Amino acid sequence: MSDDEARALPVQLDAITLAAFGSSTWMTDAGPLDVLVELRDASGGHHPYADLITRASAINVGGLTVRIAALGDIVASKQYAARSKDREALPELLELLDALEND
Repeated sequence: MSDDEARALPVQLDAITLAAFGSSTWMTDAGPLDVLVELRDASGGHHPYADLITRASAINVGGLTVRIAALGDIVASKQYAARSKDREALPELLELLDALEND
């Protein structure tokens, strides 16, 4: 599907749509955006939204509050997934995590 075809789809991005999709990846002008209902930790344990929200950060995006998973949770999930794209991202994420922990 082309970008123009995708833009023409009647997709309403709201809470109902996102809940129906569960975990999904949406393409944005800034790149892919993962919307997840849970993350796995490095040992494969499941961490649902209710658990993750206790460590998440809130940011304002165009007047909308968006919750961002804690960097430690993201790192653990990438360690578990161990896909090539996850392994490629880990050095930079670990460096960022180390910098945050040493501030």
